[in-house]
Amino acid sequence: MPVLGIDLGGTKLLACGLDDDDATRYRVRLPTGRAFGPAAALDAIEGVVRDARRVLGTLDAIGIGVPGLVDHRRGSVFSSTILEGWTEVPLADTVSRRVDLPCTIDNDVNVAAIHEHHVRDASELLYVAIGTGIGGALVLDGTLRRGARGVAGELGHVCIERAGPRCACGRRGCVALYASGTALGPSPTDAAVRDAAEALAVAIGSVLNVLDVPLVVLGGGVVELGPTYVERVAARVRQECFREIGDACVIEVSRAGYDTAALGAAMLARQPRSPAIARS
Repeated sequence: MPVLGIDLGGTKLLACGLDDDDATRYRVRLPTGRAFGPAAALDAIEGVVRDARRVLGTLDAIGIGVPGLVDHRRGSVFSSTILEGWTEVPLADTVSRRVDLPCTIDNDVNVAAIHEHHVRDASELLYVAIGTGIGGALVLDGTLRRGARGVAGELGHVCIERAGPRCACGRRGCVALYASGTALGPSPTDAAVRDAAEALAVAIGSVLNVLDVPLVVLGGGVVELGPTYVERVAARVRQECFREIGDACVIEVSRAGYDTAALGAAMLARQPRSPAIARS
């Protein structure tokens, strides 16, 4: 079942096409940006699908990870703080009509967690993506947990400073303001990287105290800062959570690196979309 997975992000659209054996046979990266709205995205997706079909010969389904509030069952994007113009967009059905393929969508960090769960065979994990923003996703008892409103795991909006600056979400002091790639900027100093790592660790430690999961996976562009950054995060996490949790918790980087969300979206494509639940 050849499938296509797309990671639609704030700086890039990354697509990976998998063959029946889960081998990557197609890969392309296109620039996006904050103003990359639904119309531009649909045109880009249609072009990528056409190109992938030429390489793979056929496609059976497409999965898309989107940075924002996503209703997985309905296949709609409600909103995004990373991309402008994404409000009540029926993305899955629109893509499906344009490319004549079944389409399933989810939050971009959720699909990354799907991939890590698959390749690690891990029954419980917290996935943290540190890129343009910060996102989180949860796998508990072998199942991706989306929550009642699809926002379970939104670690980037854990408040670490109540009197801090205003976040795009409307609240103050969210960890994304201190630890995301946007907060660090293009040429961060060693001190800025240290502070960002420690800020992130405060949020992760708080989440671990609630969930007590045995594995934390770090992904996203900021992880490319290297092992020193990851070691700083891990060391501070263990200071911020109960010792029993910290001593047993493994903290590692994503195994697929930059491609994690696109590969997870491809795996999502192989899962049927859950039926929508009517809302009163």
